Amino acid sequence: MADMTIKELADELGVSKQAIRKHLEKLPPTLSVTKKDNAIYLDTDVSRFVRSKVTRVTDNVTGKVTSNQFNEKGTKKKLKSEEKPTNTYEVEKILTEQLKIKDKQLAEKDKQLQTMQKLLDQQQQLSLQTNKQIEKLQLQLSNESAEDLIRSTNNPLVNDENENSEVVENKSFFSRIFKR
Repeated sequence: MADMTIKELADELGVSKQAIRKHLEKLPPTLSVTKKDNAIYLDTDVSRFVRSKVTRVTDNVTGKVTSNQFNEKGTKKKLKSEEKPTNTYEVEKILTEQLKIKDKQLAEKDKQLQTMQKLLDQQQQLSLQTNKQIEKLQLQLSNESAEDLIRSTNNPLVNDENENSEVVENKSFFSRIFKR
């Protein structure tokens, strides 16, 4: 295998050039790359190292064997019919379990939402009743104060008593005690 560029290796592995550069940063000191004409060339040992890192990362992410698997020599392995992923059933089982859990969570959230809506409705009804009672009491108070005002203006004796009480209030503390 001849030297290849980062772009060629990235295209072959199906990853971005940045991913290849990231793995090149972790390159052991025994391996090195060459730079010619503003392009970085990777020899076979470096490309094998990067391939092994990329396949480990894709294995960790997907959790299954992919068609981009490479053997220890750095060449692409061919998948045989026996090597097809056997964990698809397990993945399907896990996904269905997750869906059931999500469905239960959604049902609980729906119940909570209904409860909250009911509580909000009850609170609004209580507020409306309270406001009506306050208006009713204010109306009664205004009617009573209007009646008191009418009584006090029609009765001259009530007016005299109010004047006398004002005079008493204007007297000093000692004069009220000694009745002067």
